[in-house]
Amino acid sequence: MISVQNHQQRLSGNKLLLALGLALSLSACSPKVGVLKSPDHRGGNVGSGTTTADKPGSSKTGEAGEVSAGKTKRVLDNSIALVLPFQLDRLNPNAVSKADISRSSIALDFYQGFQLGLDELAKNGKSFALNVIDSRDSEGQSMNIAQSQEIADATLIVGPVYPKEIKVFGSNVPNNNALQINPLAASKASDFNLPNLVSLTPSIDMHMKATAKRLSREYNGGDVIIIYNTADNDGRQFLAGFVSEIRRLKPSAQVQSVSSIAQLNEALITAGTNFIVTGTTDKFQLRTLLNNLDAKSSESFYSLNLYGHPLWDRIDFSMYANFSNYNPTISSESHLKGWTSGVKTFKDLYYSLYGVNPSDYSYKGYDAAKYFGGLLAKYGSKYREYVTKDSFDGLYSTYQFEHSESSGFINNAVSFKSYRGSSFQLN
Repeated sequence: MISVQNHQQRLSGNKLLLALGLALSLSACSPKVGVLKSPDHRGGNVGSGTTTADKPGSSKTGEAGEVSAGKTKRVLDNSIALVLPFQLDRLNPNAVSKADISRSSIALDFYQGFQLGLDELAKNGKSFALNVIDSRDSEGQSMNIAQSQEIADATLIVGPVYPKEIKVFGSNVPNNNALQINPLAASKASDFNLPNLVSLTPSIDMHMKATAKRLSREYNGGDVIIIYNTADNDGRQFLAGFVSEIRRLKPSAQVQSVSSIAQLNEALITAGTNFIVTGTTDKFQLRTLLNNLDAKSSESFYSLNLYGHPLWDRIDFSMYANFSNYNPTISSESHLKGWTSGVKTFKDLYYSLYGVNPSDYSYKGYDAAKYFGGLLAKYGSKYREYVTKDSFDGLYSTYQFEHSESSGFINNAVSFKSYRGSSFQLN
């Protein structure tokens, strides 16, 4: 069973009732009550249903009277604070608008996935207290929440979502035992300098290191690694430290760092494999690079393996007829396999409850609940000792954490996708 508390959000009575009735309406055991629908739901309608809370801010224990005192204590010991930017204070008191739905979509999708993950654990006899709190996408509100009793009592804190809120919140939390989960932001953990922070999304430097590690394995004597530098931000961020990382992993590798097409052409070899690495997402730079590779391939035989930025997954390369000839490979935070039974089951259940397909945020919420809820259920308040020991393969995410005294727990699990047909697909 999942016991759910609804934080009062410091709203007036009418606004709080609206927030509970239209947005959170949390159930004690499963989310079968109304919630704001995701932006792509037809008409932006609001689901119907009622909340089981006796009064705003009270704990909804459902069948708590039938459980033992020992189980009640386990529920309290497994107290989770979920701090998300629902921005309920901006809801129209008369009607939920499309803007309201869009503004709350990330928080709702993550929450709905998270709740389903806890529900699944609850079916196996696990017990949790879930306290959902609206950060309002506000640094001031996040600071106030950090100093609240709900956070002081939490065994695990998930959120906030956005970088500025994460830093303000983490700097003001008095609870030094509970870990703070950064669920979505891909910022470098060192940007926050919070020793209790757990960063779920691999930052761009983790993608760089993973790509360098893969290249060091694929490289053979006689090959060349060509680092193609460009001036755009994505390119600079992805390639920062790449040369030194390659040389650390593969000291014998021949590495050429170039910043123009002319220099790239001079570095190409015909006797071995050319591993070309670039981080650019600029359309002009990509067109220039790919057109040049086409031209060089028509002049002579070159073995070309192209490595790019993770965001290439969002770019349409169908206009480049020869793109797949260069064996394009990118790193990815996701290993979502839509054809697997686990994904299909989750997708069907999610749609049956919410009337919309899950987004990436829904999958991320589900995986986070399964992993951290599982740690809480298994190890109790000592769960933090096992974050670096217990890895996890979820529907969307993989967790393999390393620990830094200054930056907390950093997820370095990265998957790879290769371009096949007309899209990047998992290896």
